[in-house]
Amino acid sequence: MELPWLILIISFSTLIVGVAFANWIYMKYYHVPVDDTSSPAMLYQNFLAYMPGLKRQDIEELSVPSDRTPPLIAIRRHLEAERWQCGVCDFHNLTTKPLCSLCSTKRDCRFLEVYSVPPPKPTLSRTSSKESKPALSRTNSKDYIQLLSTRASRQGSRLISLAFENILLPEDLNAHQRSARMRKQWIRRADVHGNTHWHRRYCETSHVTEAYLIQLHPPSSACEKMPSTVVTLDDGLSPVLESPRTTHQSTIDSYAIKSPHAGVAASSSWRPLDAVAPNTTVLGTTVSVATAASLHKIARMPFSFKYAWFLHQTTDLVVPYDELHIKIKVSRGVVIEEAVENLLHFPDRALCAIIRYEFVGESAQDAGAVQREWYMLVAEGLLDAANGLFVVLNRDDHSYFINPNSAHAWTHPVGIDHVRAYRAVGRFIGRSLLDGQVIPMQLSPVLLKAILGVPLSLDDVESLDRTLYKGLQYLLDHDNAHDLMLTFSATEMQGTAMVEVDLVPNGHLRPVTDANKHEYARRLVHYLLFGRVEEQMLALIQGVYDIVPPELLMPFDHKEFELVLCGLSEVDVADWQANTVTSSNLKESEQLQWFWEVVDSMNANDRSKLLQYATGSSRVPVQGFKGLTSYDGAICLFTLKGIPYACGLYPATHACYNRIDLPLYPTKAMMHEALTMLLLSDPTGFTII
Repeated sequence: MELPWLILIISFSTLIVGVAFANWIYMKYYHVPVDDTSSPAMLYQNFLAYMPGLKRQDIEELSVPSDRTPPLIAIRRHLEAERWQCGVCDFHNLTTKPLCSLCSTKRDCRFLEVYSVPPPKPTLSRTSSKESKPALSRTNSKDYIQLLSTRASRQGSRLISLAFENILLPEDLNAHQRSARMRKQWIRRADVHGNTHWHRRYCETSHVTEAYLIQLHPPSSACEKMPSTVVTLDDGLSPVLESPRTTHQSTIDSYAIKSPHAGVAASSSWRPLDAVAPNTTVLGTTVSVATAASLHKIARMPFSFKYAWFLHQTTDLVVPYDELHIKIKVSRGVVIEEAVENLLHFPDRALCAIIRYEFVGESAQDAGAVQREWYMLVAEGLLDAANGLFVVLNRDDHSYFINPNSAHAWTHPVGIDHVRAYRAVGRFIGRSLLDGQVIPMQLSPVLLKAILGVPLSLDDVESLDRTLYKGLQYLLDHDNAHDLMLTFSATEMQGTAMVEVDLVPNGHLRPVTDANKHEYARRLVHYLLFGRVEEQMLALIQGVYDIVPPELLMPFDHKEFELVLCGLSEVDVADWQANTVTSSNLKESEQLQWFWEVVDSMNANDRSKLLQYATGSSRVPVQGFKGLTSYDGAICLFTLKGIPYACGLYPATHACYNRIDLPLYPTKAMMHEALTMLLLSDPTGFTII
């Protein structure tokens, strides 16, 4: 009885295999594919139907464990499974990244710290006594390789570094790596009562110098009213608010509902760390113990967790489109002047409203690319030396600091002074955070720390002027200071002349000696980091927090904040290719392979330029190419659409949809030539496509 059943089963299996094979032969050699351009998703070149239907915050959530394991265990599993830890800055990077996203250190590099004497036992405790100094180590990270050595063995360590090229010594680090390594120098710790205090983990100098906080001081009434979230206002604004530049001032005034800080001329101060009350924000407002405890837990989480939390919080700040949205027409010739004026005159609720941009005389509607280009143009313009707001003080990392001579260098056609211009710059930074736009605005670590309210000290002078920093180290480490013939003064450009500025009354007459050199260093650090740009820094910090509450940025260190603000500068071709949607006529084709080979052969500038053509921005989102979005924050992956080749036809870009229409060139050389010609044209503007 079993034999017939066995024969039946074998016969049926053979029939199924035969039918499948015949179907495969038919589909491969005889079937004519249906033109998918007639499908709803392809009509009118609508590739958005093929998008995953996610928001930016969803991208981070996909990489976060969703099981019900305890949070700390889930975090540990997540890190071990999907991230690698940088040997220089301790940042946890995606396993697909060969370089650290914060400092560009190679994945297999390790940092070697060398001591001339054994380092003190690491401790995180501080003391408020002025006579005693906290016990600190140069570093206490478990990922640093520490070597106790003499001067002779220091030379040996250099030989070790040369022999093993994956070992880095302190002198091998570039400016970006040094800044990233310092990101965890200061951390917040909560005591048994829930109060948060700053703790210094290590010090770069041999002298443990005092640390200070920049504090804003709004009126007491503002401090009492200031909530821990953005001020909510009553409904009653019109559905559409035109650009303040093109609207009558009386109309703007009728919409203006003042927040506690609107129009208030707050002051700021450089305060010793011990003099600042616990749980105090950079605005001088107090965070509740419960909120501070929650923020402290978030700060200890990996960056992906923090960034997902941040995206959810900023989403809640945006005014719904049907309640209020703004349309702005922008003239390219005066984009900076108009941006500064508009940002200063937006009513409070409009500061968090959805904004759509349109360039005068250009046909494109803002479906994402126009907004991205506006952010890029304004960021580049604000940093332009011709506008006088920022200067490059450190040529090693090309970061920008406030121009101490901005009162003379800045001009505006309607008379907006330089201090108000910095308020607009701060609001611009806040808006970019709110809109999720990454901008080419690499600010000095000192500015980033000032915005976040992180302590500043002598160590931070290095990020402004490394030569001066080394000079101060030499002064403090050696005797006979009078031989250097220094006085309690500094030179600074004011107007068109170089002048001598006293650090103390009649400082130009007071020589620096061994007895007062520590006071001189303290006074000079105050002047360099704060005193010479106090008004401008106050306005810039105020502007940032006109848009976002300070609690949203407290969990980030200054390098993480820079990553959120500026995104990734390096274009990872492998990541780009892995997160690309292709039309059916390009899949498994020679042309698709040629395209990525040509892109991979480009230099960094050409890749960024091609990215700008395709998306409207030369920067890569924080999450990589899987984080590309359209105007509404929905994920809109990069798309390649193959189109029939015709003689003289070049690739066409649709930046609003992150798309390139690629002719099916018959040879790789022709494709390479076409893409090269595309890169020779101006990537800005939406007149043709």
